[in-house]
Formats: sequence, structure tokens, C-alpha cells
Amino acid sequence: MLFNVEADLGARILGYLVPDDFSGSPTVRVVDNGETLAMVPCNEERAALVAAGRHATGLCGFTIDETTVPGLALNDSLELRDAASGVLIYRRRNSSQVLSARIFRLETHLFPLWRLDDSVEPRFQFFHKGIERTGRETSTQVFLLNSANSLYLSGRLALKPYEMYVDPLKRVVCLQEPHVELAERLLTLKYVRNFGDEFLGARDMLTYSPAIDFAEALETDTRSLKRAFENIPKAVIAIFANPLTRQLVADSLDDAPPKGALAGALETLSTFAIVGLRERDFLFREQFENLLELPSGTLPAVPELAAAVELAGELRKQPEVELLLEQDIEIYNTVRSAVEQAL
Repeated sequence: MLFNVEADLGARILGYLVPDDFSGSPTVRVVDNGETLAMVPCNEERAALVAAGRHATGLCGFTIDETTVPGLALNDSLELRDAASGVLIYRRRNSSQVLSARIFRLETHLFPLWRLDDSVEPRFQFFHKGIERTGRETSTQVFLLNSANSLYLSGRLALKPYEMYVDPLKRVVCLQEPHVELAERLLTLKYVRNFGDEFLGARDMLTYSPAIDFAEALETDTRSLKRAFENIPKAVIAIFANPLTRQLVADSLDDAPPKGALAGALETLSTFAIVGLRERDFLFREQFENLLELPSGTLPAVPELAAAVELAGELRKQPEVELLLEQDIEIYNTVRSAVEQAL
């Protein structure tokens, strides 16, 4: 999905919305504080979209004015969303109420830190969390909102395909100790079918299907874990092996890390404004609050989950797990040493 607001003239807003359906006719939902003010069909022609091969008819443009939304010129809190997906296209915010910054938080957790994202949402005009769930085209589009001076994005992406788009943004990441992260992933996947697609989108539910089956059958005592990891299927290994390393240096989350992955991953992390550790939650939040110009104590705590920490203790006893996470462990230990030396 592609979208852009070409002009906001106060009493008139012009833009376009290109749906995933090549010949589809999208609709913009105009919202104010959760209330739908209007449903605006995108029926104006944009010939450039046809010429670029993005849409069959180019009927993707829209105009919103006072006849559509009375009092439009005075409304500084409205939002424009794709009616089908709910994806935010544009919203007005008083410039004095938002932070003039462009932030990207790389999500390295399978169970996302969305409470953290939601707590900073009022500080930004444009806000998109979990952008990996929207598909490659839409994920790219939100990075290309070049006119948005107040922008916050988060997502569990493989960085390499997005390098040129991520580069201008201030990047933030919070790393979790690899054994604890694997434990949290196993617990999440064990019960994920009970939550529908709340945490994993349809694509991920399909991709993680072998790992979900593995986690659902897993018993967490030492003997059962030993047996499970000694006989772990190759498809599950491909999902669980070094996820952090793949995010930082591989072409996709499904690809194995390339040669020189450790050096490449550390080089990538060196470009981040903040590299935090979940085990040092207070320090990470303090750094993030400083970056966002927020009072101390504004951000919610993101401590490690007790059940995941307990399971991680059992996972450390399994030699197969050490091999599975070998590169992630090395990256994490290097970062942790650097953080501790800086204290």
C-alpha cells in the first residue's frame, strides 16, 4: 500500500491512497478522537500511478474539504486512515505538542515492546508500530514520509533491505539476553494460537508454524528440554537460530547470517543512538527519555519476564541451545561489556 498527503491547506486536504489490490478502489476514513467523521472514496485520477505501474486506473486520489468535514480548518486532531486496514495515512497535531524528531525503534523481541511504543505515541505526529506486519511496500512507504518532521516507527525488520531508509532516522534498540529471548519466544509461541493475530500477523503465523508446533509440545523440565533440543527439526532450527544476528546483517529474517556476521552486526549497532539492555531496564529508559525529551519516569518499565528468566536457566544447560544462539550470544556479550565499561 502506498499513500501520501500532497497538501494540507487547512480547509482542504489532498492526497492519494494506493491499495494492495492493483485495481481496487480504496476509501479514506476520517477520524477524530476515535469517532468517524467521514468515509471518503478515492476516486480522483492520478495518472502518474498508472504510468509507474502502481495501479490499473489511477483512481486513488482524494480531496477532503469543509463540505466533507465541517469545521475542517479548525480541527487540529483529525486522522486519516485506510478504511480497510486501519493504517494511519496522516494526522494533524499542534506543532507545540509533538517532538520534532524522526525515530526508529528496531524491535528485537518476538513478544513486542508495544507498551513502550504506546507510551510515546502522543509525542509524535506520525506513529506506526509493528510495521513488519503491514508488508514490505507499506513498511517502505512509512520510512519515505520525508515531510514528516515528527515521526516514530517501530518494527521487527531485517535492517539490510531498509538501510537507505533507516539511515536518516535516530535508531534505538533494546536487546535481551539470547537465552532469555529464546525462552520468551518459546513461551509466546506455546500460547500464541490463543491470541489470534494480536502479536503475530498472518504472515508470521504461517512462517512460525513449525516453531509453534514445537513450542506447544514442549515440556520445560531439564530432561524434556534435553530430548526436545536433541531432536529439534531443521525447520525449527532455521527459525530460532541467531535471530538478532539475522536482523542486523542478513537480507531477510529467513536467511542465514553471511560471513563476517559478527563484525557486521557490531558495526550496525554502532550507528544506533541508543543500544539498551533489557536486564538494565532503568538505564535504557533513562537514555530513551533523554532522547525524547521526556521527564524521568515517563516510560513504562520493561523488565525481563520471571517465567522467561527461569526457563532460560534450563536452556543454558542444553549444548544444542548454545550452538543455536552462538552468534547472538557473542554479540550480546560484547555489547554488555561495552555498557558495563561505560558505567
